[in-house]
Amino acid sequence: MPKAPKYTPERRDWRRYAETASRPLSAASLRSMMRQCNRDAWDKTHRAQVTSDCWEDEYEDFSFMDLPRKTRFVRHAVATFLLLPLALITAMSLCDQLAHASGSLNILFSIPVWYALMGAAVWIVLGCSRLFTTSLLYLYVLGHELTHVLAVYCSRGSVSKFNASLDGGYIQTDKNNLFISLSPYFLPLWGMLWGLVWGIVHIFWPTITCEALLYSGLGFWWCFHLFWTAWIIPKDQPDLAGNGTFFSLILVYFANLLLFLGLLRLFNAVSINRFLADCLHNAERLWDTARDLALFTAGLFL
Repeated sequence: MPKAPKYTPERRDWRRYAETASRPLSAASLRSMMRQCNRDAWDKTHRAQVTSDCWEDEYEDFSFMDLPRKTRFVRHAVATFLLLPLALITAMSLCDQLAHASGSLNILFSIPVWYALMGAAVWIVLGCSRLFTTSLLYLYVLGHELTHVLAVYCSRGSVSKFNASLDGGYIQTDKNNLFISLSPYFLPLWGMLWGLVWGIVHIFWPTITCEALLYSGLGFWWCFHLFWTAWIIPKDQPDLAGNGTFFSLILVYFANLLLFLGLLRLFNAVSINRFLADCLHNAERLWDTARDLALFTAGLFL
């Protein structure tokens, strides 16, 4: 007879916090929901679950410290000296591009940007009103787990169990890697599906109305992705911790910046050539700043 597990994860109920839509909207209630809601969110992947709602005795939690020391060192080094500078350079260049675009009325009042802003406004209204919080929360959990499944299939793995509900979600698979673990944090599944459906419809109905639906839908689903990603990251996610929290956060941030760049390019709001030129310029600025800081620090100790 197997021993009782040493640790039984507490079930955190998303439904209890999600069904507060009938309450009056206030800063206190929203802050309470963000702090209390599901600290150990049930989107744990690659785990076997038994009917007693505790993890199987044979399973042991995997953490970043279980990785080889060399792997941990490489990931910290890559995050600090490669991904972080690239993310800073990309963010600075995007700011430069947006500042340039904001001075052009043709871009601000173009069809893509205008309808994308309308779609974003619809999400802001829904998010603030909290009329459909339960439905939107379930939609996010479902999309989160489906993105894991899609990443598993892209990695030539298989999924033996799938679950998504307001009480949490998980998949059981025979394969795990960095892409599978972090894909839901930078791949907006519903936005991708929206673009796919639009492409099929556009073949048979190529009208301006169809284009307006594309841009407004992308604006809505992009805000949906950003909101729920920012909401769930502080919830002690095993997807992030298992690969190194610092490394994972920098990688997710950088991937979302690149995705945002692609979205702006689709809206004709940025120029790739000018963006690359800005990247080179900002890389020089960042290098000069780092060199001056290093010389200043060295002077303090010499």
